[in-house]
Amino acid sequence: MQRMAAIAVVSFLLFSKTVAQDSAPAKPYDVAEAYQIYSLLIPHEESYGFAKDTLMIREDTVSMKISRADLTPDAANKFMDTIAVFNRINSRKWLLQRRCQIQKSYTLVGAAIIKNLPDQPPSSAAYVEMSVVAFNHERTRAIVYLSNSCGGLCGSFRFHLLEKRHGKWKEVPGATSVGFS
Repeated sequence: MQRMAAIAVVSFLLFSKTVAQDSAPAKPYDVAEAYQIYSLLIPHEESYGFAKDTLMIREDTVSMKISRADLTPDAANKFMDTIAVFNRINSRKWLLQRRCQIQKSYTLVGAAIIKNLPDQPPSSAAYVEMSVVAFNHERTRAIVYLSNSCGGLCGSFRFHLLEKRHGKWKEVPGATSVGFS
């Protein structure tokens, strides 16, 4: 009887901790190097071109998991430690800050606004969603997930692999999980 009561208490505590983590308020995401990477990638997203006046960027990060199957075998080996960091830090949501340095004006919007966007015309629904950026211990490799929509069936998603070379971030091949809507 005592054993069952102990199991029930432990189960309740584990469940409570999981619920608390899921419902915990998002913290501001203040990693300067991550905003350099976002600034590098966002202008290449399809929705960036479709946004006529202001691009919408979802203010809270999307939680994603990446596996070795999402990468080529060479990239999976090379980014093994970064994959582990990505999955750990993306288990919670973070609030993006207005720190992207892109030519187009942008606004950070909540998930509810994005959910209620019309499908047409494409320019009215152009937005980007991003995960946090995971760095390896040496901060020479990074992984980030970006998805974008430009209305209707216009949009895409993918993991981006980056390496820092001569002090600058460059995207490298190796991600196989790419999709288009």
